[in-house]
Amino acid sequence: MELSIAANWNQLPSDWARVLCLEPEGCFCIEEDGRVVATATAVTYGTDLAWIGMVLTHPEYRGRGFAARLMWACLEYCERRGVGCVKLDATDMGRPLYEKLGFIEESVVERWRGELPAMPVREFAPDPALDRLAFGADRRAVVALLGAARAGRVANYVGPVVARSIDEARERVLHAGVSGTTYWDVPEMNVVAWELARELGFAPVRKLWRMRKGAPIEERPEFIYALAGFEFG
Repeated sequence: MELSIAANWNQLPSDWARVLCLEPEGCFCIEEDGRVVATATAVTYGTDLAWIGMVLTHPEYRGRGFAARLMWACLEYCERRGVGCVKLDATDMGRPLYEKLGFIEESVVERWRGELPAMPVREFAPDPALDRLAFGADRRAVVALLGAARAGRVANYVGPVVARSIDEARERVLHAGVSGTTYWDVPEMNVVAWELARELGFAPVRKLWRMRKGAPIEERPEFIYALAGFEFG
């Protein structure tokens, strides 16, 4: 949490706990002076895809190559698991390192911020087939663990949301269970999702670069209206 607060990230302790629960062997850190000063995590979706996230180095310890060491640990872990494609969402600061490691840009994702009204929570029937088609890999464990929305340190968070239409997506967002100031991560390749975000009063506040190492996977981003999070894809 000290690292994510220093970077002004939105994670709560429960977010770190979720990653550790999903993939304990894929979570790495470097300790110096009796404290955790750098982290990186890899969540695998079978052998189709892995997602690297939580790449953080404390400002006092930057410039020592810690992020590169942790990235190599994540990539070696993914290789041992037989994963053919590794992705991540890169900040401007991290992108040069990822390019050196062989990652290439695929697209842009944007974080939007707005205010959601208080609405009754609705339970929507899961559609694992659509989610698999949209995301390109089986992430049922992640979806079950995250739900459709969660609290955050700076703002609430809505996602993942996968839907067949803008009307369905609107219902899922409005009835996800959060209200007030909310973050909503939207893929560039779904322009309809951007339209919906604008309709609900959201505005973009941050841009990240979606990058890939390895062979591309088949996916249908036009069905993805909200990401699961930069640490999950």
